[in-house]
Amino acid sequence: MHKYDPTTGLPQESMDALHRVLGPVDPSTFFTETFEENFHLIERGEPGRFADLVSVDVLDAFIADNQLFDGQIDATRADPQIRRDAFTLENNQIDRSALLRLYQDKATIIAPHLHSYHKPLGDFVRALEPVFSASVQTNIYLTPPGATGFRTHYDNHDVFVMQVSGAKSWRLYDEPVGKPFRGEGFEPGKHDVGDPQEEFVLKAGDTVYIPRGMMHDADAHDEEASLHITLGLVTKTWADVVLEAISKAALETDGLRRALPPGYANRDFDRGPAREQFRAFVAELAEKAELDEPLDIIAEDYVKSRTPEMAGIVRYASSPVPEDQGYQASENGLYRLIEDEESGEFAVVTRGGSSEFIGAKRKAFDRAMDGEPFTRADLPEIEEADAIDLVRRLLSRGLVRPV
Repeated sequence: MHKYDPTTGLPQESMDALHRVLGPVDPSTFFTETFEENFHLIERGEPGRFADLVSVDVLDAFIADNQLFDGQIDATRADPQIRRDAFTLENNQIDRSALLRLYQDKATIIAPHLHSYHKPLGDFVRALEPVFSASVQTNIYLTPPGATGFRTHYDNHDVFVMQVSGAKSWRLYDEPVGKPFRGEGFEPGKHDVGDPQEEFVLKAGDTVYIPRGMMHDADAHDEEASLHITLGLVTKTWADVVLEAISKAALETDGLRRALPPGYANRDFDRGPAREQFRAFVAELAEKAELDEPLDIIAEDYVKSRTPEMAGIVRYASSPVPEDQGYQASENGLYRLIEDEESGEFAVVTRGGSSEFIGAKRKAFDRAMDGEPFTRADLPEIEEADAIDLVRRLLSRGLVRPV
């Protein structure tokens, strides 16, 4: 299997975020030798490395200052396990007093997707997304001293565990199913856990990468509560693009529109001719299947599903676009172009959606996105009103920023 290195040409803020996770490990080496293959422990002796991303005080304020509902806060404990209704009210609101009582009784507090509410984490996630072309999600885990949040299990997505404060003793076990799909969750009792293959202590400032499917568990140390960030990579697989390619090819295969053989559900149905027909269809689909269009569809859906940088969006929407105001393309402006060769029109697919443009705006768009500062008057071959409209759209998508 070919190993891909995505680090060439990445924006500087993406490289900085990746270094935050991996440094001092060389990113290219990680992707060509470790990614999806082996766990990797990075010990640093830098206890404050992740302190600006989240802290116990940040989590405390999130719980204390917000009216929270099921899905925004969770709790877990290896033994005895916790039912969701132990800390939620009938309207699905979080009972914060009950949650804190559980924490006092050795339950781990989880803040799922805290990057959606806490800007430092949100900026960090947005910077990492171009690296992986995956849905990068954060879960924050606060485990009381001496407690265990989960029984031994595996995740069906790769994770980076970044220890913020405190320490945990980790144990890694076998990979019973290899690389599980998203729907292949861990089933207690189905797989033999066996003895740990690796044991280590994750201290503040350390990172461990655990590929999906590797069983693991961890205990917080007695001296201090453990706070860590889990970065989860929800990836698309080759199976996704193969299914998309086959679906497209199937639309162009007339024989697949025919009904299954009459009587195929009967016990005495002869499947011999059907097997030959099936093999012929599979061969025809393999001949017709192509990569580019299915991969474009998956890539465009991914980009549109990302969260844009919305800071200042209301101010930009209501402000004029002065003649002398300078703008510059955002360094981490994730976007894709969809072009109609016949009409010359194009769409810009960005985080959060897409914008349609007439072909006459293409040169102006290219100028705005070339990385050099510009004013609306610098946009070539476009009327003033259209230049203002273009700048506003690019601002609203987070593709340019005032300078």
